[in-house]
Amino acid sequence: MENTADNGSRGPPSDYLSALATAKKLAIEKAKQKRRPALPEVEKPVTETKAVKDTASIQGKKQGNTVKPSSHHNRSGPATVKREPEVESLASSRTQATGSTANQYAGLVCAKKRKRKERTPEPAHRTVASGAEEAQVLPNRPFAPLKKKVRGARPPYENVCLVDTRTTRHSSEWYESIDLKQKYARSDLESLKYMSSLIRSCEAEAKKDGQGELQVILPNLRQRLHHMEFYDFLSGVLVKKSKLLEDGGLPSIFSGNDGVQYPWDIRADSLQLYQKWLAGVIDPHLLRGIETKTNRTANGKETKSRSLQKDYKDRVSCNYVGAGRLQNGRWWPFQICAMRDGAHGEIEGGIHGQPGNGAYSVVVSSGGYSDEDRGGTLKYCGTSGTDGKPSVGTNQLKDSWKRKNPVRVLRSSALPAANPYRPAKGLRYDGLYDVVDYEILDLDTAMHRFTLSRCAGQDPIRCKGVERRPTGEELAEYSKIRALLGLGA
Repeated sequence: MENTADNGSRGPPSDYLSALATAKKLAIEKAKQKRRPALPEVEKPVTETKAVKDTASIQGKKQGNTVKPSSHHNRSGPATVKREPEVESLASSRTQATGSTANQYAGLVCAKKRKRKERTPEPAHRTVASGAEEAQVLPNRPFAPLKKKVRGARPPYENVCLVDTRTTRHSSEWYESIDLKQKYARSDLESLKYMSSLIRSCEAEAKKDGQGELQVILPNLRQRLHHMEFYDFLSGVLVKKSKLLEDGGLPSIFSGNDGVQYPWDIRADSLQLYQKWLAGVIDPHLLRGIETKTNRTANGKETKSRSLQKDYKDRVSCNYVGAGRLQNGRWWPFQICAMRDGAHGEIEGGIHGQPGNGAYSVVVSSGGYSDEDRGGTLKYCGTSGTDGKPSVGTNQLKDSWKRKNPVRVLRSSALPAANPYRPAKGLRYDGLYDVVDYEILDLDTAMHRFTLSRCAGQDPIRCKGVERRPTGEELAEYSKIRALLGLGA
């Protein structure tokens, strides 16, 4: 009767409640284990492998024992078997007999790990105290490198030279600061790049040893250089984008590193154009930086006067010995233009120099002096003195003779027409001359005549042939200026 009453009640059976309570306890226990810190790894028991089973079965047969298999009801993991010492000794003897050096089974891999840990024990944590103790025990092993012993005061350096590590040519500040975002005409850029194509053609013909084709290209190259002096569309962005001032452009002509034997006048003209553009002087006007004024006298006579602009930033000083950046054959329409570019420091005087430094340059012109011009040698008269004392210019030439300093010589178109070295118009720089001797022509005026000899190693005087200066382009530009000034041809 009790059993019937219990079965008919609506409450859950007692077995179910006890199972539910047990499940709750397990869940709470698992949650606690998750919140606990991780415990150090415990070495897992060795799993039973096939090799161990075979070894255990063989050993059991020999001793008449049986090995109990794992329970069929426990399916949660592999069965574990406790190894006997005899089984391990038998496995090791088999390994030695077969001569195998590595075991592929999981149980023996764990043994290797144990051996590795025994051989390399974990180092103890180092503390400050242990480090200090080690330093006391090992005094020759400091925490930082030892300081080098001072051997006394270092002697002063002599002959200090600045080493130039650039592998390319020096560029100017103006060239480096050019804004490449400026607008330009593509046709103007192509006109400049045509020079690069001529240079590449010369290099290609030189490699093929085609002297015939090269002789056709070189006149075109020479004429293009003369035209480029008066390009009126030049701008900084065009010069930089054309890359004519970089390797492969004009430097490849005057440096001679590309295997092409350019004529000496082309090398000089390319170097002059390179130096001019590199300095930022891209204005093609012959009278750049010069003011021209028209004056009319009371009687109605009109005269012209020229002077340098005070704010002209590209003026070059004339007070130096030597050629500076002047190239043999450089030409100017007026003497004031030569003063602007650092060739001669006088607007009208024929001798320029400084007291104590000698003469820097002279202009060979007419004027009633007893000059003799033979090209390589020159008889050049100083100026008249007073009371038997030499003039300032004469003393400067005497100082150059004493110091053995060369002077720059410029020839003027005012020379007699019979002089073969006379330029057609304006003035031309004809190189450096040494003052080798002098003679006194008149004691009353202290008139001295100096013998000047052209320095060796310079290009010939550019007075004839295709090398002649001024060029046809320079003469055409000069004629335009004279027409504007009303001076005639």
